[in-house]
Amino acid sequence: MVHTITKYEDLTVFLQKNIHQFETGPCGCILLTLSVILSRSIHLVRSDFDVPTNRMIGIHGYCTQELVNLLVTGKAVSNVFNNVIELDSGNGNITILKGISGRSDIGLLSLFEHYDVCQVGCYLKTPKYPIWLVCSESHFSVLFCLQKDLLGDWRTERQFDLYYYDGLANQEEEIRLTVDTTQNYNEDKENDLIPPLEHCIRTKWKGAVIDWNGAEPIL
Repeated sequence: MVHTITKYEDLTVFLQKNIHQFETGPCGCILLTLSVILSRSIHLVRSDFDVPTNRMIGIHGYCTQELVNLLVTGKAVSNVFNNVIELDSGNGNITILKGISGRSDIGLLSLFEHYDVCQVGCYLKTPKYPIWLVCSESHFSVLFCLQKDLLGDWRTERQFDLYYYDGLANQEEEIRLTVDTTQNYNEDKENDLIPPLEHCIRTKWKGAVIDWNGAEPIL
């Protein structure tokens, strides 16, 4: 059964009454995926893709960047940079690569950027709210800050706390990271074992010193 809802208040009431369908059994993820696709519409989702034959689910059952972007921004574009890039092959054919069109509510940090595989634009790196999906180690986790104004005043970014949660790891302990941008981290590439999460954080806050506050660094 498909329900069509046009008002935010009605959506809130509907979800509160039916949230058990998303939380119990193995189908919650599928229901959420179908809901966001139908909310955007199949036609617009396909038009968001760089290539109409792109998919939402990739090899090994992993979600593609298109599905991640649809969930985070409402559009199933294929890239994480800002706006649109046009590639001219020189023979009159222009390839259009679609990125994020505006500042997102929730952001994204990626280990792939640390390895120069992609470039995450400021629309995702500096979202409206200090919450980031973290793409690292073949799955997604979450970083967030309790200071809502963190991204609204550069002075608050001198030193601040980020909280980390990894649902796939069944994390129970609180992991609080203190990020200090007033100091400069000097990496010893030969001897240091650097947690991938730190690499992700430094794609936004270059050279920041990160304190795990007694928690065991995740390597």
